[in-house]
Amino acid sequence: MSISSLICKRTYHADGERREWEIDFPVLSAQDVVIYVTDPQGAESKITDNYEVNLEREVVVYPLISSGVSPLATGYTITLLRTTPYTQGINLTQQGTLDAEELEAGFDRLTLQIQELAEQLKRSIKYAVSSINTDVDAQTFLNELQATQTAALNTALASVEQTKTTLQQALATEQTQRSQADLSLQQNLQMLAGTAAQQEAAQTSALSSEASTRSVADTALESALSAETTARLNGDAALQQAIEQLNFITFVVGLPASGNSKYIYAVPQEETDLDDHPIVVLYLWDTTLQSWNAIGAFSTNLDPATLLTKTEAANTYLTQTAAVNTYLPLAQKAVAGGVASLDANGKLASTQIPYATSNTIGGIKQSFDSTTGTWIVVTEDL
Repeated sequence: MSISSLICKRTYHADGERREWEIDFPVLSAQDVVIYVTDPQGAESKITDNYEVNLEREVVVYPLISSGVSPLATGYTITLLRTTPYTQGINLTQQGTLDAEELEAGFDRLTLQIQELAEQLKRSIKYAVSSINTDVDAQTFLNELQATQTAALNTALASVEQTKTTLQQALATEQTQRSQADLSLQQNLQMLAGTAAQQEAAQTSALSSEASTRSVADTALESALSAETTARLNGDAALQQAIEQLNFITFVVGLPASGNSKYIYAVPQEETDLDDHPIVVLYLWDTTLQSWNAIGAFSTNLDPATLLTKTEAANTYLTQTAAVNTYLPLAQKAVAGGVASLDANGKLASTQIPYATSNTIGGIKQSFDSTTGTWIVVTEDL
């Protein structure tokens, strides 16, 4: 036979009634069909009994009615997987008959085996072609990615901490110089004694010395502040550069026309792994080439159908404009020019029922006349 289908497994959703599951991919032997059942919490188990593989009808029956087991409930999934043994039974003898059908059967078997290996490979995390990393599992790949991000953040935080230390040292130096200047001024003031001329001269000298000392202190402070500003700018630049180098993961339904180079775009695929977890392919936007680069893939317990894009999330919540256009303000409740409210019995309060007047129609305000034993309409002339 020819192998035109690339499918080697199929996953179905249970509905609480179905027992037969179609085999819509080539199979050489009933023993080559393996069955897995996954519960709503994502726990997967391999089925070893209470099932039947019927290649003539191309179906798997599970669970068998005779087993007494109920059909899979809604929320469960069943996966049919082809696992052709990695063997070949062709034995060609020298000058023997060359059977074309036997050769084709051998090629078919090889093709099915290759498809099954390819299916497993698609559920594996792969590094770039130029990478020297081999035999790395998914958790190691994610740990390396996290370590890179953590190192960048630590570098940025260290730069900020160094800037803080520099500023503290500059402030300490300025306080010391200002204290020395104040002490010098105090000493000079104490020296002011004697004649008015001496006192004036001493005061002038003290003030000049204090001004000079303060000027030196101000210059030192200005220099320290300038150095602190430079250090802060350098720290901010280092932090910004580190942040720009970070790659945060964001889930999207499909790749946009272009992307942001500091994000890793995760795109859920139709394929699932052996545990029926969705496969997510990771992409980075190359700003130089203006193109997407696939950097790897991983499987996740998240259902791609439940992943919201930023646009979908924004459309999920009510905006302030939509709220104003949709709901009635509380300030208009039970006030003139607003709307009436209902009491605990679901009726209009008597204080909100209009009076009938001599020049209006439709008034319903009434009063009970105890003399006649009847209700009469209360009117008010405007």
